[in-house]
Amino acid sequence: MNLETFIGIRNISSLSVLLPLVFLGIAIYKKKQPHSVWLLGLLVIVSGLADLMCFLGYAYLHINPNPVVSVYELLQFLILSLIYRTEYTRKAFRRLTDVASVAFTIFAIVNLLFIQGINGFNSNLFTVSSFVLIFFCTLYFVQIIQELPELYIEGMPMFWLGAGVFFYFGTNLFLFMTVDRLVAKADDNFLLSWGLHNGSNAIKNLLFAVAFFVATKKAE
Repeated sequence: MNLETFIGIRNISSLSVLLPLVFLGIAIYKKKQPHSVWLLGLLVIVSGLADLMCFLGYAYLHINPNPVVSVYELLQFLILSLIYRTEYTRKAFRRLTDVASVAFTIFAIVNLLFIQGINGFNSNLFTVSSFVLIFFCTLYFVQIIQELPELYIEGMPMFWLGAGVFFYFGTNLFLFMTVDRLVAKADDNFLLSWGLHNGSNAIKNLLFAVAFFVATKKAE
């Protein structure tokens, strides 16, 4: 992958957050939304702000974007965990998300301060959060298969949210696990790996947009 293609995919990834934001605005206008939809909206807004801060800070002030990325990863994990906690019907699943949220927050702080540092790319956070969120997503899919809350699960916003979570973190898990060793330099492997990441992020935002669209249809 050449640099021009990489930059193009990166820009598409950054701008892709606008699509779910549009449907978020429609969902807010409809007003009748479950807590999970509002929390997903918060996640999309935080994601857009993090991308904007990273771009402006690096492009104009030459500030290392990694601290912003690390804080965003922690917030992303906590918001997604809260979404699943809201949607779980079993008390054991909800308690599991509480324990995981506290444990991950402690782990993130320790990793940021004493292991990988605030200015480095905190691959440990991305790797652990990917495993846990894929697990949460799998638990939710098992729940809806067993309980069948709706006849057509594709009409549930959480189905599309889960598809976005499973696709993004599943696609990038190997990258997060190996980034320190395999793609630490700005070479062809770096461009290809992060180009794949940016492309999967754009698809994740597309799936989140579908979740908002489904939510607006359910509110009619």
